[in-house]
Amino acid sequence: MSLYAIKDISKSTDRYKLYILQCNPETLSESIAFVQSQGVPSLNIGREVAAFIDKSENYKYLNIEVYDFIKWILDLHRAKEDGSVSKAIAVYNLGILLEPVLELNANQLLKEYSKSAGLIIVWENQFDQTSRLFWETQSNKYFFDFNDAPLKKLQYAI
Repeated sequence: MSLYAIKDISKSTDRYKLYILQCNPETLSESIAFVQSQGVPSLNIGREVAAFIDKSENYKYLNIEVYDFIKWILDLHRAKEDGSVSKAIAVYNLGILLEPVLELNANQLLKEYSKSAGLIIVWENQFDQTSRLFWETQSNKYFFDFNDAPLKKLQYAI
């Protein structure tokens, strides 16, 4: 698997601009700080979605509302103070996207978003070379599968 640098994201002409920055739980905050130091905004998806759900009053169309909220919050965090838009965004804490009650197609959501912007997944769990992200204790039950839109591995270097 080839390694890419964050600066390569803005030059990508690939259909899907999906990248992974793998770390471990102890270095997650350091990895996020690294991405931010490169001018890429980051977003804790789990925290944002949980806060959105907590404020919701009606759960009838929760899956549609959460889907729309995620797209909106990603765009919001890509916006810069000068009015321009970042070419990429880093996301982490993605487990909530696989919650059965939300009925989200998380793989499709992330792939579709990566067509318009580089999407860096900061992943502190397991990753196999077939573009499958999973938790070691639940590898066959909950996972992200990007086989049809391969992840490109970012190198952690300035």
